[in-house]
Amino acid sequence: MSLLIAALIGLLAVLVSRNPGGWLWRVLVEAPARKLSAMTGRQMLITAIVLVMAIGASELVLMDLAWVLAADIVAWIELFASVLIFTRLLPGWRAFKGRAGRTLPVMLRGRPRASRARRARRPAAKPSDDPDSAGAFLGGPAFA
Repeated sequence: MSLLIAALIGLLAVLVSRNPGGWLWRVLVEAPARKLSAMTGRQMLITAIVLVMAIGASELVLMDLAWVLAADIVAWIELFASVLIFTRLLPGWRAFKGRAGRTLPVMLRGRPRASRARRARRPAAKPSDDPDSAGAFLGGPAFA
């Protein structure tokens, strides 16, 4: 922002120096000179105090203002990046959505399922009356 103001002041200085008797010269040079020459000592003191206070206040606010401007600039950059990414990805998203809209119903519908033949259950094994095989059958330790 300060570079822009400096460029504008430089541009005005070039315009004034090119035409010293013109309208811009009268507004920027002669009018302030007349006002300053008409000021009294009291008005100059009040103006100086106000200028010093304004400079001091601007120095106090400058760091906070820098953070606000930095956050604002970052927000604009992020907005630009997100819009750019969104616009670059939108055609691909539309193509993906169209392809999914065509293939998903086919995948869900698929082939009709063939009914499976039911297998007959095996009869449960009958427990043995042999006491030696009972421990081995249940998974217990077997001693020889």
